Amino acid sequence: MIHRLKSFPIRTLPLFQQHFLTESMLLFDIETTGLSAARDHIYCIGCGYRTGDEIITELFFAEEPAQEKDILTAFFALLENRSTVVTFNGNAFDIPFVRRRAAMYEGLSAGEYPDLAEASDQTASPGPECAASVSALTFIDLYREAIRMKSLLRLPSWRQKSIEQFLGCTREDRYDGGQLIRIYHRYESDPDSEALSVLLLHNEENVRGMFDLIGLLSWCQLRDGAFVITESFEETDGESSFYNIKICPKLPFPRSIGIIDISPDLSAAQPTRVSSGYGWFRLGKETGLLRLPIQHGTLKHFYSDPENYVYLPEEDCAVHKSIGAFVDSSHRRKATRQNCYSRQECHYITLPVKTADGFLRKEFRDNCSYLTLPAEEKDVRQLILRLFSVFL
Repeated sequence: MIHRLKSFPIRTLPLFQQHFLTESMLLFDIETTGLSAARDHIYCIGCGYRTGDEIITELFFAEEPAQEKDILTAFFALLENRSTVVTFNGNAFDIPFVRRRAAMYEGLSAGEYPDLAEASDQTASPGPECAASVSALTFIDLYREAIRMKSLLRLPSWRQKSIEQFLGCTREDRYDGGQLIRIYHRYESDPDSEALSVLLLHNEENVRGMFDLIGLLSWCQLRDGAFVITESFEETDGESSFYNIKICPKLPFPRSIGIIDISPDLSAAQPTRVSSGYGWFRLGKETGLLRLPIQHGTLKHFYSDPENYVYLPEEDCAVHKSIGAFVDSSHRRKATRQNCYSRQECHYITLPVKTADGFLRKEFRDNCSYLTLPAEEKDVRQLILRLFSVFL
C-alpha cells in the first residue's frame, strides 16, 4: 500500500470554508475499478480533514487488489474518531461501495465500525452544529446540496469538475474516473511513476475540490435565515412599483450569482433578466438584492375546512356556519373547496409557485402564491424565506 500525506494552513482557505470545516469532519472519495461492488474493487481512498490550524489530505493507494483490505483499514482508522462524513455523490456511490467491499473481509464488517449502513437515508443540517456522536454519523453529500440549489445556480452539468469551474477552481487533473481504470490496470501489470502520479493526482484533487465545494453550504444557510435585512423600501419606476429588499448574508458566498429571474420555469438552463413579471434577485459575494413588482387588486383567502362554512352568492364570500345560520336559506349555499373564501383588496407580491401556507389566491386552482406587502421586518423576513424555499 502506498500512503501519501500533505498539509497546508487552513488560513489559506476563505473564511466561509473555514467556518464549515470542523475537526469532527472527514471528507473522502474513492477510486474503483468499476461500478459493481460485487465484481470490482477499491484501489484508492482519499481523505481530507482538519487538525487544529492545518488541513490534511491523506491518500491510501492499493498497488494490487490484495491491498484493498489495507486501504479500507486505514480509512476506518481515520473515521473512528469523527462524526461527520462529507462526500460528493457518496450517499449513492462511495458509501454503499465501501460498505459492500468491507463486508467481504473478516474484521471489516460495517457493524464493527461507525455505522455506514443508512447513509443514503440520512440528511445533514450543514454547519458545525451537525456533528453527532460517532455511533450515529451525520452525512453531507455535496452533490445533493448542489442539486437542491439547481434553480439558483442553473448549471449545465452537475459533475464535480463542472461545479468547481463555476466556483473558479482550477485543476491539473484531466481525467475522469472511467479513463483511470485502464491506467490503473496498466499500472498493476507494469508499475511506473508517471501512471502513479496521474492516479493519485485525480483522487487528491477530488478531495481538495470538496474543500472548495463545501462553500456551497453558505448559500444553503440562506434557507435557514442566515442573513440580515439591511434595507427594504418601495420604489416607483414609471407606472410600475417595486418592493426592494437588501440583505447581507452572515457568511460570504463563494462567488457572485448575478441576476436571477424569478421564473415559473425553474428548470431554465441559464439565469435571465426579468421577463416573467415576477421580479428578480441578485446575490453578490457579501450582499443581496431582491426586486419584486407590487400589484394591487382583490385576492381570495381560501379556508381549509369548507364543512364549517356557508357560501353567500350575493356577497361572493363564505362565512362561518354559526353566522350563516342567521341568513335566509334562499341566500346561502353549502360551501365547497372552490367557493370557501373571503375577499381581500390589497397590495401584493406574486411568487410563481404554490407554497404550503399560500392561502391567498385569485382562483382555487391557482398555482401561484400571493403575499401581501410586508408591514414589519418580521414579515419581510418571512417573504424572503418563502422565496428562498423555492430556490434553495
